[in-house]
Amino acid sequence: MVFISICIICSIIILYEGYLLYQNMVSEQAANSSKGSGIASQNNTVVIARARYSMNQGELLDASKVELVEVPVELVPKGSITSFAKLNNMRLKQKVAEKEFLNDMDLIPESASYEADDRLIEHNFAEGAVPAAVVEGSAIDIKLFIKGGEDPVVISKAMVISRNANLLSFYLNRREQEFLKEAATEGMLLSVQYLNDSQIASEVTYMPSYVKGKE
Repeated sequence: MVFISICIICSIIILYEGYLLYQNMVSEQAANSSKGSGIASQNNTVVIARARYSMNQGELLDASKVELVEVPVELVPKGSITSFAKLNNMRLKQKVAEKEFLNDMDLIPESASYEADDRLIEHNFAEGAVPAAVVEGSAIDIKLFIKGGEDPVVISKAMVISRNANLLSFYLNRREQEFLKEAATEGMLLSVQYLNDSQIASEVTYMPSYVKGKE
């Protein structure tokens, strides 16, 4: 009887250990299955960039101004930006709204806003001579105020690189630099903003006084 009892106990122990082993195998299979579905899910999504907040045309981009979010592959717009690296030394070609996805068609190289012989120039305009809506990335004409007459265009369609109150900076070539300097000695300069980038640049109608004297 003692021998039979021992055999029964041993059988119960073996069966219990077998049950535990089976449970462990089932748990591992479930975990592996879960991991596999996670990979599949990741393969069905793509990380793309969107604006953290609204930004203006011409604004220089960096990682602090955008965020990367996962979206389903089938909803990814063509040309979407998929990494911060693609934003290096790039500016916005047009305005973007908060949470708007960025596209490679929205970007232009930082250098695209100036030519090889251009220089970054600052000019401090008189109070009220710059529209309140002018911001970094705005396109403007710079005119010479003529009392009782038509204001000639000194600089045509310059892109504003920065604004601090009435102090604006923009890239100008040598001829434009000379015109701006000369016009500033003749009277007050004012800026006129373009409504959008598709508008045709104005014709430069200003002529420096030293040129007029030679005619």
